[in-house]
Amino acid sequence: MRLAELGWFAPWDSVQATSQTAGRGQLRRRWHSPPGNVYAALRLPLTPPFATTAAAPAVAALLAGGLAEVGWSVRIKWPNDLVLVSPAGEVRKVGGILLEERGGVLVAGVGINVLCPPSPDFLRKGCAMRATSLAEADFSGRLPLAEELWPLLVNCAFSAYDAYSSSALYWKTHAESMLLWRHEQVELREGSHRVCGTLEGLTEEGGLRLSSGWREQEFLSGSLYPCP
Repeated sequence: MRLAELGWFAPWDSVQATSQTAGRGQLRRRWHSPPGNVYAALRLPLTPPFATTAAAPAVAALLAGGLAEVGWSVRIKWPNDLVLVSPAGEVRKVGGILLEERGGVLVAGVGINVLCPPSPDFLRKGCAMRATSLAEADFSGRLPLAEELWPLLVNCAFSAYDAYSSSALYWKTHAESMLLWRHEQVELREGSHRVCGTLEGLTEEGGLRLSSGWREQEFLSGSLYPCP
């Protein structure tokens, strides 16, 4: 935020660190940051969809699309996780996004496990899936270094945004095409509340659409799990 105040951090500018000595994830959870992974902050323009509650899945879809262009099979776990899908269909978390807006400046904090995932000790109890890294996935060619990968992802994200920003619902179509567990039975948890249903897709506001029987419900928050 300080860089933005000084005029050194315009929309689509980013800052990348080689490692972190302190960090936090969604809901202020601990965030382990071993060297060799992507730790970056990307400033986003305060324009749709980023100026709305759709920002998290929209950013996740842009970055997942960039990783897919490089060669990984990636999906988004609503609202803001990046997930690798193995040829056998196994899913593991490979990254996450944390949005923060202050004083008209919107920044996406991005973490992507390139060389190594966090220790299981840093994963919260009852997490939906195990963590992995890009290095552990099937990949043809040389694994890019974190400092090589991040500029590629930013360029892919900006190019997609620039090409389709005039289409109000492009982000929704794009995000739904990369949505993990779409048309499958899932469970949404928020505190002690549990809702099971079929994941139909996203709302224009970035919320989740779940159907059960003849009823469809919309949610803007919660943690998603496969149905037990």
